[in-house]
This record gives sequence, structure tokens and C-alpha cells, in this order.
Amino acid sequence: MWGSMLVGDEYDAPVEGLESRLADIVKELAQHPEFVKAASVTPGAIGDGAQASTGGHGTLTAKPNEGWVDPRDEDKRRKRLMQTAGVLGGGDTTGQIQMSFPESGDGWFGTYFGREAEGIVKDLRQARRVHKEFKMDIDDAIDAIRLVKRMEVDETLKAIPWAEQHMGAMRELGLSDRDLTSLRKFAGPREVSLRQACLMWERSGDTIERLNKHDEEWGSIEQKEWLEAVQMKKDARKQWKNTLHQIDNLTKHEAIWLTKAAHELSEKGVSQTRILCENIGDRNLTSSKLGALLKTYGGDFGIIKTARSSWSLLRNDGTILVKDPWAYAAGFIDADGYITITKRGEPRAGIIATGARGRIHCENLYKTLGCGVLQLDLKVHKSSKRSQHRLQFYSRDDLNKLLLGVGPHLQLKKRQAHAVLELLGLGRETVAKARKTELQRVVKWENWKDTKADDLLAEWGVDVETVEKWSTRDPEIVRLGIEAERLVGAL
Repeated sequence: MWGSMLVGDEYDAPVEGLESRLADIVKELAQHPEFVKAASVTPGAIGDGAQASTGGHGTLTAKPNEGWVDPRDEDKRRKRLMQTAGVLGGGDTTGQIQMSFPESGDGWFGTYFGREAEGIVKDLRQARRVHKEFKMDIDDAIDAIRLVKRMEVDETLKAIPWAEQHMGAMRELGLSDRDLTSLRKFAGPREVSLRQACLMWERSGDTIERLNKHDEEWGSIEQKEWLEAVQMKKDARKQWKNTLHQIDNLTKHEAIWLTKAAHELSEKGVSQTRILCENIGDRNLTSSKLGALLKTYGGDFGIIKTARSSWSLLRNDGTILVKDPWAYAAGFIDADGYITITKRGEPRAGIIATGARGRIHCENLYKTLGCGVLQLDLKVHKSSKRSQHRLQFYSRDDLNKLLLGVGPHLQLKKRQAHAVLELLGLGRETVAKARKTELQRVVKWENWKDTKADDLLAEWGVDVETVEKWSTRDPEIVRLGIEAERLVGAL
């Protein structure tokens, strides 16, 4: 485990083709754009031994790396190690580490080098057996990688709000590369179960420590406590692993369904549960079953919920895969958006989302659509823990662009979109003003008919059939009425 152990010597085994392998390793380490900045950190400069001294009048010379080591040389080596680690960690040659992790949960090494530190160290240790002339250089490289890996673990834990209270337990329960990836993705959504595992581990540890300090011979009570504490430790570790890796609980068929769903989303972009189910084409799979699987295990496959019953694939860089931006936006407006006309007759549309994922959605839509006003990290109220994000559309041009684009894809707010588009094309004539009032009421009716239908009908003094006529009135008839009014005015 990288969180608490070093790579062992079991990797010190000679293999063939090490010269080319060593070159590949050096090439991998040199991939990072910041690595080239450290001109002073080169294979020849790291780990050099002390040179023989000829300063005295005698014939005795000091052999490199034998006996006593000058502390100043060790300080220099430590400084060079920090410089190398700083460059590897995306910082500078002063050893300042700057780490960030993508939304996919991948670690720093996996993101920049395409493989984890353990694999790189394994190859370096193998290479050291053959290339003995570079032994100290390779050792320094290994130590730098270890240092960066420890920093990666620390940064991962620091980013988890509740981890500070359970640092010791988390390290003892397990922080493998796979565990760390799951923690970066699910530490928030699965906090309750993960913290329960930590608390169980800590309670069992306290019990065992107390019993070990018990000087007298154990009786039946102490023996029972010991057995219960040992079992609690086993249960805590099991819960920790099961919570981090829920995917391991999937059946073969469930794993196949989710894999196919991820493939469909990669090919076609945002899609609804029903459509995914139809495209997977398994008669044993229903939309409700697939929806439950996606909700519980989707994150393990990079699948996230974008809107009501709609799903998308999350790229490794944390951006959302969008094939059709208008379909993507329509799903959001249907589920978490609004189309309305204010009391002053001003048309408005927008999308509201919360949390880190909501921010990603709003930013993606803003960049993709190229219109609207983006507002991030808004506080709903003082005690609110989650921030709110909005992408809103006010201007005539933005509203026209948005509603014309999403119109064909809307399922729940199609009538509101048509009404606002018609309103945007109306002028100031008397007929137009009367029609604007109708359209304003149509939009309000569609938005509130499920909860305020009777109140609205009483306020307007009409019945449902009248509202339906307003909604289905042919815009061409309204246009002809406006033209007639203009003609009369001209005469």
C-alpha cells in the first residue's frame, strides 16, 4: 500500500531488454512539461558520490560512499530529491508540489504518465540490477517518485472534509491506488458508510489497546471483548472495501449492462434511461432496473446523471461527453430548468444546478452553447452547505438561439418554448398585446397547472378549454390580425 508501505525488493529481478526499458522509463518521466524546466536535475547530477580527496601531504585517499558520510552531502542529496519531486509533482525546482486531480478520480501519476507509481518504480528497480553504474541515480529517482506518491496520498486525504478525524484509521484500512481513486470519486456520496468503517476500526483498536494493558489474567469478559474487537476489525475492513468498490458486488449480467450503457453514451452522448435500455437490447433488463443500477454503480463506469432520467459519460479530464449539445441542454431544461414570462411580460429561461457536478454541467453548457449568463457558487442561504450555479438567458438573441435549438428535443416544456418564441416575434400592436397576455397565461398554466390549476382558472375567469385554445391558436391567424391592424392604421 502506497499510503503506508514502500515498494519491496521482490521487484529486484533481472529481466531481458532492460536498456530499452530504462530508456522508456526516462522518456515517461520526461513527459511532464514541467520536468524539462529542471535543467539542474539530470541523471548525472543526482546521486553523485564524493570525489577522492588529495588535499593532504600523505597518500591516503577517501573512497566514495565508504564509511562516514559527510552530512553536507546528504543535505545536498535531500535538496536535489525535493527539487526532482517538485518537478514531478507539477511544481518547480524549489520542491513546491502543486497537485490537482480530475473528476474521473484518476491519480496524479495515472493522469500525467498513464500508469501508477508502483509500475514505474518496479521497472526502475529491475533496471538498477543491470545498470549498476546508474544505481545512485536510479535510487534518487525512486525516492523522488515515492515522495510524490506520498504527497498524492496526503493531497487526496486533505481534499476530503471528514478525513482529518480518521487519518490513522483510513491509512490502516487501506489506501491502495484503487482505493484512492474511489475515495476521490465517492468520499462525498458514500461518506456515511466510509465513516462508519473508520469508527468501527477505531473502536476495535481502542479495545485491543486497552486489553493489552490489562496486567491481570484475562477472564471470560476480556476474552469475549477481544474476540468481538477482532471481528469488528474484520467487519470494518470489509465495509471499507465494499463501500469503496461497490462494483465488485455486481453480477456478470449487471456488469455487462453497465459496460454497454457506457459504450452507448460514448457513441451517442447524453441519453435517457429508456433509450439506453432499448439499445442494450436485453429482454431481462427493464428501464427501472437499469436506472437503479446507474444510480448506484454508474460512477464506477464514469456515468453520471445529467438531468431527470438522462445520463452522460464523464471524460478523464472531468468534462462531460456531449454529442448533441441541444439535446443535452433540453434534458437539463426539462429536469432542472425553467421557461417563463414575468409579470412585466419579460421572457426568461435558465438552468439551476447545485454542487460540484452541477457546476460542471453549467460550465459545459455555457461553453458549448456560446450564449447565456453564467453565475457560479451562489449561496441560497447562509446555512447552505451546497453552492448553487445558474445559466440564465435574458436577451432576445440568447432566448431565440436557445429555444430554437432545444425545441425539437424538449419533452416537458415544449409548449412553454413555443409560447416564448411566438412572443419574441410580436410587436406592440393591440392584437399583439392581447396575444402576449394569452401567451403569458399559457406559460404560467403549463408551469403551475399541477398544483395551482383551480386558482389560476378562477383568477382569469376562464375554463380549461379556453386555455387550451390559447395554447393551440394558429400564429398565422394572429399575424394576419396584426397586419390588418397595421393596414387600418396606415389608411
